[in-house]
Amino acid sequence: MQWLFVFIGGGLGSICRYGVSRLVLSLKLKSVFPWATVTANVLACFLLAVFTYWFFKEGKDIGKNSTLFWLVGFCGGFSTFSTFSLENWVLYKEGNYVALLLNVIVSLVLCFAIFALVDKRVSV
Repeated sequence: MQWLFVFIGGGLGSICRYGVSRLVLSLKLKSVFPWATVTANVLACFLLAVFTYWFFKEGKDIGKNSTLFWLVGFCGGFSTFSTFSLENWVLYKEGNYVALLLNVIVSLVLCFAIFALVDKRVSV
């Protein structure tokens, strides 16, 4: 049964990731920078940080299946590390080294900062 919760959560997270990507791509930004992937990953990190805070720091007893659905399934399906890696590889191969470095730094710093901000909020 736990596999089913991960499966359904992952499917819904993937649908949301696709929707975010479509939305960002519809903005028709003239850039080699992978805005759609960065946006999806930052949102997924935000949700994971909030869910982690809510589920564990607040002491909410939501059960193992809900944890698997939201943290493993939904956030795992919503984030897209494989696409992040592929886009970095393409930027490298095309010689877009500034965009490559910017993508790595922006993605890691923003996602790390989200967890730091949520944790700081929790500690106050």
